[in-house]
Amino acid sequence: MNSGTNIALHDRRPVSIRPISAHGLATMPGDRRATHVGAYANYVYITRQRGQDSRGVIDYRHRGDLIACGLELPPRHPVWAGEPGRIWREVDAACENAAPDAVRAWHIVLTLPDDLPEPEWQPVVRDFVRDTLVRRGAAVAWALHALRDASGGWLVRPHAHLLMTTRGWKHNTSFGRSIPAWHGAAVRSAIHADWLALLPQGMRQAATAPYRYGGYMPAHPDCSRIDHLLGSM
Repeated sequence: MNSGTNIALHDRRPVSIRPISAHGLATMPGDRRATHVGAYANYVYITRQRGQDSRGVIDYRHRGDLIACGLELPPRHPVWAGEPGRIWREVDAACENAAPDAVRAWHIVLTLPDDLPEPEWQPVVRDFVRDTLVRRGAAVAWALHALRDASGGWLVRPHAHLLMTTRGWKHNTSFGRSIPAWHGAAVRSAIHADWLALLPQGMRQAATAPYRYGGYMPAHPDCSRIDHLLGSM
């Protein structure tokens, strides 16, 4: 990771888009290490569950900040796709012999608007997922995290994690193949611009670019979408 601080990512960057690939195993120490390489490990992490993949047992039940979680799928999806974790286990299996830098999925972190009331957190995140990502045919798992302290302040500032497929997940000829509409620069720019459009001005000004495919250095997306929606920043 290109981080020189221990401050949580969602407090430093209102939009983060990180590739999940085997290469990621070497970039992160600690209990989140597996989430950088496996899609299923990411699923277990964001939903604060216990599971097991090819690297062993992964358990995030001790983190007490899960507010809600779910899975968004296109209207015409197979029944089996709703089985908890199945899409992500199959993505990992399909990529088992892929190149170390082959992207299995995107891990997206979105800081929620400061002025957004708690009852609106879930509707706003789900609408964003459907309108920006699922309409392209991708599968997206989402989770909301937040945790208050005894005085009502934030121990964990409200934010959302999204796990988005970059490869064909239905059992057809595209299964396991990288899908340009989910994997390319256009969708990453759309994620960045569409979420920033929902944030108050101060949070937009604090935003930095999403992660670039193939690495962990900041990129510079096309901001014309933001300018069109909001005017020049």
